[in-house]
Amino acid sequence: MGNFYSAGRDPVFYCHHSNVDRMWTLWRDVVQTDIPKDITSSDYLNAEFLFYDENKRLVRVKAGDCFDQRKLGYEYDRIDLPWLNYRPPKKAVKAKVSNISDAKTAASVLPVNLKKTVRVIVPKSAKGKADEQLVLENIQTDTTKFIKFDVFINDEDDKIEELDRAEYAGSFAQVPHKSKNKKGKATISLKLTDVYDDIDVSGDDTIVVTIVPRSNGEDVTIGGIKVIPVPKAAQSS
Repeated sequence: MGNFYSAGRDPVFYCHHSNVDRMWTLWRDVVQTDIPKDITSSDYLNAEFLFYDENKRLVRVKAGDCFDQRKLGYEYDRIDLPWLNYRPPKKAVKAKVSNISDAKTAASVLPVNLKKTVRVIVPKSAKGKADEQLVLENIQTDTTKFIKFDVFINDEDDKIEELDRAEYAGSFAQVPHKSKNKKGKATISLKLTDVYDDIDVSGDDTIVVTIVPRSNGEDVTIGGIKVIPVPKAAQSS
């Protein structure tokens, strides 16, 4: 998938992209979320691509022309979505930062390589259950490798193989692809508001972030970890 010059020659390429479009359509039309869903950037909406149509004519298509698949002549079947309102079960006793003794402050270990599990203490932007998001920035990777790691918040135990848990905040994944310098750089943001419902942050001014490498962690370095307020646009949408 990461080799752009040849990916389209594999039939699975079209199945994959069709499913990505289907999931995005479900997210826009069905899933209730307070994250803004409409893309308003004119640079993105007016980005143009050249294709040959079914009559072998060269046509110009804008990204904004493709948002509604119904305008393209098709629609996805409506099926039951048992996962839609699912939430991981809460623990009988909520995790507390004070019970996690082996974590170091993020500032003392960054930048950090993910050759093994990393657990750090990160200051919150406000005490208690606030609308916050975790930002992992300056993520440097080897673009020729498949990269994946998972992120947990205030995780007290060692069951790192289980993602179906209240403390799971999200993941980062990279598909290998060819590039000139073989070095990639990325930033991810993970919203913490729902995670806070299942862990004890009352009175805490820090959280413990556990990062678990799943694939080629030795080829990943994280330069920064911080907690910031969720942008107002995302809160009010």
